[in-house]
Amino acid sequence: MICSSRWRKASKCKLLIKNLLCSINAYQSRKECMVRQAQSDINQLLLSNLVQETIPKVKHIYEDKIRLAAYSQVEYFCVFILHNFSDLKLQSDVNLLPEETKEAIAGLIFAASRIGELKELIFIRRLFFERFGFEFDRDCVDLRPGNFVSSEIIKIFIKKMSQDAISPETVVETNIAASVESVTEDSVSTNNLVGFGDFCEVMVEILKPGVRRKRVMKENLKFLHQNLIASQGRDR
Repeated sequence: MICSSRWRKASKCKLLIKNLLCSINAYQSRKECMVRQAQSDINQLLLSNLVQETIPKVKHIYEDKIRLAAYSQVEYFCVFILHNFSDLKLQSDVNLLPEETKEAIAGLIFAASRIGELKELIFIRRLFFERFGFEFDRDCVDLRPGNFVSSEIIKIFIKKMSQDAISPETVVETNIAASVESVTEDSVSTNNLVGFGDFCEVMVEILKPGVRRKRVMKENLKFLHQNLIASQGRDR
């Protein structure tokens, strides 16, 4: 049985992927703006000693950064598919596609079932459904044994924040640690931390030994977004 066939909807799919990249860029910019605003709000609440009120905003920042990581992963898949689009145009049997191409297609299908705001992604999934069949679609969405969905994007969507992960103490410690890092990088005295006053000076002295540990925690929170493409390259 010959499974190779030219795809009549290839041009439509390619255009949708390009449009999806534009949408991702817009949503990324919006989320990044929301994160910056939430961080600013947290700083203002801390200045007013309203530590408890910062917890919902910290959780929102966490969720937004996870979403940004998902956008970055989808963006990577889109770029990869565009660069290797001839594979999709000429081969309708997904099992005969190169491994990386299968992974990119599977990743977009998986993401389409979990990112509702990216409308183009839904239409792309429908085209892949027509091209590669029902079983492949369900394997990706339900993560059936033998699916081709990458572990990176699965980790993004299963990552959850526990109810006890954020407390008033960790909010204060993390924000001051971040301030100390910023001051250290700029070679400015800790006395110039705007608005924290005596409270900040005392807390900085208490928390200085934990700055390195908090830096690691902060980096772990951002690693999916910042190091995504690099990690993909290492896996291959």
